[in-house]
Amino acid sequence: MTSEPNFGNDNDRDDPAFRRTRREALMILGLWTCCFLFTVTACYLRGYLTHEPAKSAFGPDIARLVGPLEPFNRQPDSLEDPSGFGIPDWVFWYIVTPWIVCVVVSIVFCLFVFHEEELGTESETGPVVESET
Repeated sequence: MTSEPNFGNDNDRDDPAFRRTRREALMILGLWTCCFLFTVTACYLRGYLTHEPAKSAFGPDIARLVGPLEPFNRQPDSLEDPSGFGIPDWVFWYIVTPWIVCVVVSIVFCLFVFHEEELGTESETGPVVESET
């Protein structure tokens, strides 16, 4: 008879501390996932001057998969420097800005929303270890 390991029992799911920490973890993970997806999509659409496939490219043309991308083509003079830091506008608006916002929201979340829970007390002798005798 083989017994499967019990990594979490049903009592863990009823624990309010478990539910709260899982909810907080999912909120932070969702925030950073949304920021990541926004950055990758926006940089793909706005970071290139043209979306024409290169002659050496292999695989399907992306326009066949997602539709025409001509509205997203840019002129070289449209790559402005809005901040004076020497970076293109798409880097500033679609990489720097969302990640700064994400960091600020994470800090505010951790300072004002995140709850620390008392998980229990340790005995003075330390953790209990079973002997193999």
